[in-house]
Amino acid sequence: MDNQTKNTKLYVLIAILFVLVLALVSYIIYDKTQNKTPVETPTTDKTNTDEDSDALVSKIDDTKDWIYDAEYTKNVTAESYKTSSKTYYSKDIVVPYINIKSSYVESSNNEIKSIFEDAIKTYNLGVNDKTTYIDECNYQKYNDNDVLSVLLTYGVGATDVVHPKYYTYNIDLKTGKELTYEEVYNIAGFTSTNITSKVENAITKVMQENMSNFSSENYPNGTNFDTYNNESINNYKNSISNNTLKYFLTDNGQLNIVVKLSIPAGTGEFDTVITVD
Repeated sequence: MDNQTKNTKLYVLIAILFVLVLALVSYIIYDKTQNKTPVETPTTDKTNTDEDSDALVSKIDDTKDWIYDAEYTKNVTAESYKTSSKTYYSKDIVVPYINIKSSYVESSNNEIKSIFEDAIKTYNLGVNDKTTYIDECNYQKYNDNDVLSVLLTYGVGATDVVHPKYYTYNIDLKTGKELTYEEVYNIAGFTSTNITSKVENAITKVMQENMSNFSSENYPNGTNFDTYNNESINNYKNSISNNTLKYFLTDNGQLNIVVKLSIPAGTGEFDTVITVD
């Protein structure tokens, strides 16, 4: 067999091997393509839940404002009654309904409804004894950019001086979540390094106003203005520690807090709304 014939056979063999390799590769690619399990693209649920930080909150009732007077039934025994000094009306008992879909708002509305029911019960008691009365049951609402704040004031009176209780609710209108105290005071322009001193100054200012007419004879032995001022400041710090501080923002983004002030007269301690500058 001459060299030319040998070369021809070699070329044919190489060609056959090349075709076989090409066919095998093509088969493998085809098999993987046909049997590949498709990967499902995860869907993103954009419902308005507290867990969806990017969601914009929606209203429970689109025909109404974010906050409106709650339409709870007033089961009163009389529309009004008179004590020795004043006439009281059931129509003056007004609480808010927060018209937002979120779990935080749902729990807030439940608490507000409980306050309303207690107010009606107390009102009916006043109808009978002509002594007990609702000094105030009303609210203010504030909207600063994406922050919705509510201040509910509820005061029950009888024969003593009335010092109302305050309930506050702060909602992020982007998420429906509650805004923490730190988030609120940051929005108001304060920081963790100056908030304490700013609050202490605000408390001291209000205490000086409340006790401007006090003389040394008004203080129990061993006490003075600083005694009660420090107690009031400690009340604020304790409310921070036990997570009971009430706070809210006004329409102009101003921080307000509720502090239990201590004075050597009357009931001794009472909640007061204080504006922090």
